[in-house]
Amino acid sequence: MKTNILYIVTLLLLIGSSKPLHAQKKMLALKDALEMAKQGNKAIQVQILEEIHAREITNEVKGGLLPSISANAAYSRYFDRQVIFLPGSFAGTDKAVQDVAVGGKNVYHVFATLNQPILAPGTHHLTKASKINESIQNEKTADLKSQIALLVSTRYLDMLMMNSQLDLLEQSLQRNKKALQDSRSLLAQGRGLKSDTLRSFVAVANLESSVSYLKNNVTVAGIELKRLIGLEDPAEIELSDNLELNIETSQHEFHQVDAALAIAEKNRKDLNIQELTIELQQKNMKVIQAELLPQLSLIGQYQLQAQADNFKFGQYALPRTSFLGLQLTVPVFNGNRTKSKINQSKIKMRQEEIRLHDLKDEVKTELATLISQWKEAVNQLNIQEKTVQSATLNHQMVDDRFKNSLGSRLELTDAELALTQAKINNLNAIYKIQVLHVKLKHAVGQLSL
Repeated sequence: MKTNILYIVTLLLLIGSSKPLHAQKKMLALKDALEMAKQGNKAIQVQILEEIHAREITNEVKGGLLPSISANAAYSRYFDRQVIFLPGSFAGTDKAVQDVAVGGKNVYHVFATLNQPILAPGTHHLTKASKINESIQNEKTADLKSQIALLVSTRYLDMLMMNSQLDLLEQSLQRNKKALQDSRSLLAQGRGLKSDTLRSFVAVANLESSVSYLKNNVTVAGIELKRLIGLEDPAEIELSDNLELNIETSQHEFHQVDAALAIAEKNRKDLNIQELTIELQQKNMKVIQAELLPQLSLIGQYQLQAQADNFKFGQYALPRTSFLGLQLTVPVFNGNRTKSKINQSKIKMRQEEIRLHDLKDEVKTELATLISQWKEAVNQLNIQEKTVQSATLNHQMVDDRFKNSLGSRLELTDAELALTQAKINNLNAIYKIQVLHVKLKHAVGQLSL
């Protein structure tokens, strides 16, 4: 009996533990999302490694100015002795040239060499070029952070907008379901028209479709936002901010294109990158030009060698040879290859200068477009706020008429839909200003993680 009770208790525990847990939600504010993206975004992590890689390239190039020391050892086994050629008189023969076998069959060499560049203009210019490349990578990291901040902010605002729309549509859906019930009741009593009931049914179906579509879009946007910020928590995201107009719509830097462009030229990282790219091309050309200049190095060697026919190492003689000297290399002619490389570098530099001018024109066009959209969005917001007030007043008046049996359910439904649409349009206006504010900050280079 006790055993059966134990089995029953165990079975109940297993059944209870198998029930799915309710998915927990993770509250997320925009500032927290931006901070998480700074640490967790994979593209930023890759770019930071590019910074480290650029620093190591600089260290490698700097090493070309330091002394190079190497130690070497070699062993050779000759099956026939080495041969040298001597005048016959030196070798005691009548031949004009006599070959003489010399040396041992076992040959050993141990030597250390030294090479210290003294005059190396190409390496000096290459070091400066590598430092510029390091600065370019730093600017690219800052530019990428600005782009990620734009993506995270717009995605967060997208979700806020969809959630706000979802709330309005769900409220409208409940009211339209109530209207559908009333229409069916009136139709059953013979006091309503079938067309009114069908119209209410279509309105409910359309709203249910819109609600389902928005919920799916919110889920997809949440997945994308989690990827951008590097969040691997399976919990569903719940936004803690609200879609409210908490920014000043009359910001002076968003009114004049020239003023905004001046701010952008100081802060935009892509402009800095392009200017550094031109400077890098100039340094690369100097590296190529340095190939036409002489190079001077300090060289030295210390060598031990031995030759014998046996492996009696204790009887080996180890003569030493050492020297220290200067080596001068003067380029004379290389088929005009260096001249062609210089011309290629000039062409590349001219291309980068044209790209810089084009980028500035592109930035100016972007700012002009965004500022124009900003002004129109502010104007639309003022219109939509008045429209909401009018739609609210109209809904109240129609609702009073319906309650006093002076108006129809159809009129009330139309007024309710008009009010919902006005509120959605107002939300769209607020959302557009919020997004444009973020885009303008990015366009003038003031947005970052």
